[in-house]
Amino acid sequence: MALGVAVLGTGRIGGRYIDVVRETDGAEMKVVAEPREEQVADLKARYPGVDFVADYREALAAEGVDVVIGTLPHWLHHEAGIDAVNAGKHVFLEKPMALTVAQCDEMLAAARANGKLLMTAHTQRYYPYNKKIKEIIDSQELGEFVMAHVMWHKPLAPERRPPWMLDQKMGGGMGYMDCTHLIDRLIWLLGPDISSVSGITRNFTHPEVDADDTGMHFLRWKSGRVAMISRMAYRTGVTETGGDYYFTNGQARTRQGIENGVWIGRDEKWAEVPIPTTDSLLDEFRDFMVAVQRGDSDTPIPMEHGRHVVQIFEAIEQSHKTGREVTLA
Repeated sequence: MALGVAVLGTGRIGGRYIDVVRETDGAEMKVVAEPREEQVADLKARYPGVDFVADYREALAAEGVDVVIGTLPHWLHHEAGIDAVNAGKHVFLEKPMALTVAQCDEMLAAARANGKLLMTAHTQRYYPYNKKIKEIIDSQELGEFVMAHVMWHKPLAPERRPPWMLDQKMGGGMGYMDCTHLIDRLIWLLGPDISSVSGITRNFTHPEVDADDTGMHFLRWKSGRVAMISRMAYRTGVTETGGDYYFTNGQARTRQGIENGVWIGRDEKWAEVPIPTTDSLLDEFRDFMVAVQRGDSDTPIPMEHGRHVVQIFEAIEQSHKTGREVTLA
């Protein structure tokens, strides 16, 4: 029997999740909640069998809904996530999990109290570029991993963003939007045992915006591994996201933007590594639905992981405010 799915918000990817649900075995698209009529006018014509409502609470109360996909503004994740599990729904929630560790704890407690799964959808670990780097690290074909530099540099384009994305108190700024992706990637690739962080977070380029556009952060692992995160949203430039990974017997790099691919460096030469074409959103949601259908006690990306990412981000913000390295409990 198929499980009914509601999509809360259309986010920046429009109706993409409607197609994801329709392409997932055991899932039936029921209802979309989106208050902005201009966002759904075309979707209503394209998907006549899907109901559209203005308030996400209407979607939670709709008949036959078992699972919700949350693509809401960051500041609504905490409230909507708790409302959804209290309504008896499993939750697949776009990152970040919430704005604070305290909010994450409340969400996890509500999910456990209701016996529901709540996964933060850190989709970038499903990107074929990052999956290939994971294979290279785990295989030790380049020897022992030593250090990494991951980055996300791009124009901010504030005129094309909704107001909440430019307000730090509502989860705006490039930290919540981009840095949480990079933290997730590093935890997945190198392990969760980060011992300390340090760095800065500022709005160098857009002082008129009440949210960060720039950051550089240093992370240490208990294992001795280290990594640097650099991110910047300039007024104009070239979009570049990816990472450089260094090993005892070579190096590897990924890029998405002007360049796209994965390369291994040995003997003073770069060799491009073939990677498959995949649908990251679809792969991730399918994995989540399998966990729901099997009655798993945890999700493919562990429920606690979303909290851990927010914990690291909070520590980075604390380091910037104090000018000191922050040790994690």
